[in-house]
Amino acid sequence: MLYNTEARLPYIKPEDMNEKQKKFYDIHINAFQTMPYVWLTDNKELNGPSNVLCHEIDLGMEFLPLNRDIIKTNVERNGWAAHEIAILVTVTAAKGQYGMYAHSMLAKQNGKLTDEQIASIMAGVKPADLGEKESAAFDLAVALNGVGAIPGSVYDHSVKVLGQAGVNSMVFAVGMFKMVGTILNAYNEPVPEYR
Repeated sequence: MLYNTEARLPYIKPEDMNEKQKKFYDIHINAFQTMPYVWLTDNKELNGPSNVLCHEIDLGMEFLPLNRDIIKTNVERNGWAAHEIAILVTVTAAKGQYGMYAHSMLAKQNGKLTDEQIASIMAGVKPADLGEKESAAFDLAVALNGVGAIPGSVYDHSVKVLGQAGVNSMVFAVGMFKMVGTILNAYNEPVPEYR
């Protein structure tokens, strides 16, 4: 059962995929096994942004490795908790339902965030019990999801806490997930029930 059942692009059955789509599908099968959210339908079709990317497979084959590299770099520089806080801020700001669903679970599993912290972040409130890095990630993500240049005080504090390389990777991660939110919203990707 799904909360949102009005997807604008049909799911592609594995047996109906072309060679590139099948390769994209196999990458997911191999890499997504530990994901704590539903990324396959009951009929074994890709869902979420992966469904859209499978329809535009040339872009999908470019997007997926870039997405994985940006996540890997940001986690290496800033840690899982800071990464997932920034992504939760971003997908919530975009109102990307599938992203909110998936990253609330990833924030728990990988970021070790509590339900209370996740609820606060998704309500637009910075939890009081965040560490310095996590707090800076929240502030930077909030600023990046606003309109126009971010305040100098936010940028300077982020560089002080995360370092220039940490800020750089956080900016790329937030930008990537702003695009994911846009994809999810344009195609109204359904959200599986929380299980």
